[in-house]
Amino acid sequence: MPPCTKTISVGVWGLGAHARRRILPALHACPGTSLAGVTTRDQTVAGQEAVKYGCTAWPSPAEMLKDPAVEAVYVATPSGLHTSHGMTVLRSGKHLWCEKPIASTLAEAQELSKAARENDRALCEGLMYLYHPQFSVIANIISADSIGAVLSIQSQFGLPPLEKPGFRTDPTLGGGALLDLAPYPLSATLALLDQRWDVVDSYVGRPSGHAVDISGHALLTTSSGNVTAFLEWGYERAYRNHISVWGERGSIQSDFIFSKPPDFSPTVSLRDQNGRIETIAVAPADSFEAMFSSFTEAVWDPALGEKLRDGIELRAGLLEQFR
Repeated sequence: MPPCTKTISVGVWGLGAHARRRILPALHACPGTSLAGVTTRDQTVAGQEAVKYGCTAWPSPAEMLKDPAVEAVYVATPSGLHTSHGMTVLRSGKHLWCEKPIASTLAEAQELSKAARENDRALCEGLMYLYHPQFSVIANIISADSIGAVLSIQSQFGLPPLEKPGFRTDPTLGGGALLDLAPYPLSATLALLDQRWDVVDSYVGRPSGHAVDISGHALLTTSSGNVTAFLEWGYERAYRNHISVWGERGSIQSDFIFSKPPDFSPTVSLRDQNGRIETIAVAPADSFEAMFSSFTEAVWDPALGEKLRDGIELRAGLLEQFR
C-alpha cells in the first residue's frame, strides 16, 4: 500500500503541563497531523490552548468524540485512566494514540488490542524516545554488527524528588515507578534485540510510608541464555537516564536516552574492543514530532499497526511479571 499523504486530524484529551509543553507543539508542527482541538476539565486552560493553536476547545470528551472531523485522539490523562478512556476512544471509531503506559495490566492491554482490531483502528503508545535519531544511531550500530554479538544491555531511569509529583504518588491514578519509569528501559531492550526475553528475577519496592512503589529492577535473559539485560528504575534518587550495550567487539553508551528537550544535542559513545572511544554527535530533534509522524503511518499501514499492537501486549506482559 502506498504511503497516505492525508493529514490526520487529532484531538487531545487531557491538558496537564506535559501535554501543553510537549504534545500540543509537536502535533501542531508535525506535517502529518493537524491539531483539531483539545478537551480537559479546566475550561479556562482549554480555551487558552485553543486560542494559541487556532483549534477547538470541546466542553467534554463526549463532544470531541462526536466530532466527525476528529480521526485520532491522543489521551494524555493520568495513567490509571488510560484504559477506560482509551476504550471510549476506540468504541467511538477513532484511532487511539496514548501516553505510556497505555494499560496497567496485560488483560487491559489485550482488551485494547482486541477493540482496536475489531474496529480496524490504530493503537499507539507514546514511547517517544524510540523515534529520536539518538536511538536510531544505537540500533543501527547493533544491526550493522559493528560491536559483534550483543552480550548484555544495562539501562537505568531514575528521578530525584519532584516538587509537584502529580499522579506519580497517587495509587488511584496509576501512580508508581513501575508503570511510570520501567517501560522505558524495558522497551529499549525489546526494540534493540528482537528476541524472546524471560524474566529471571525482579523487584518492585514500596517502602513503608509510601502509597505507591518507588523503585525496582529486573534481570532478563534471552531464551537462548546468550544475552542478559539488567534494568533499574526509581524515584527519590540522583537523576539517571542511560543505556549501555556490551558486545563481543565493542560497546555503546549514551546518556539522556529517554528524555531530553528538543534542542538538546545528545552523543553516543562507541568503544572498540580495546576501549578506544569514538563519540558520535546526534543532531537535535523533537522526539514527539517524530513519533507522531510514525503514528500517522500506523493509521494506513496494517502491518505497522499490528506490530505496534503486539509491542503493547508484550511490554504489558513483562511489566506484569516484574510486579
